[in-house]
Amino acid sequence: MSPMRTMRQMIDTMDRLFEDTMTFPRRNKASGTGEIRTPWDIHDDENEIKMRFDMPGLSKEDVKVSVENDMLVIKGEHKKEEGGKDEHSWGRNYSSYDTRLSLPDNVVKDKIKAELKNGVLFISIPKTKVEKKVIDVQIN
Repeated sequence: MSPMRTMRQMIDTMDRLFEDTMTFPRRNKASGTGEIRTPWDIHDDENEIKMRFDMPGLSKEDVKVSVENDMLVIKGEHKKEEGGKDEHSWGRNYSSYDTRLSLPDNVVKDKIKAELKNGVLFISIPKTKVEKKVIDVQIN
């Protein structure tokens, strides 16, 4: 078997694992059953939108949350370099996160709150009541 073929198979396998987050099951301690946990979650109810994003390795200083026009922008970047003993040391660590989500019309953009705890970003977006205005158009 060719070493290049083996390396290609390993790279293909790693690509499939990282592209499909559903391949990483998490055990539910309470029930003992397998459960899938995606690296993000969004819950929408009548009063607010709650979001959760996993950002392991990032601190509060590494993350920026902003609203640009009608988009929620979430960016995170962490660079860490450690001196190695020789040129073969793996002393670099880099992680990056960048996403944009379109906000609906019925949210209060200046009251959005974000909190980062233990590598997990929680965002709360309050909603406002929007009354739909209906105008009857006369047909001629």
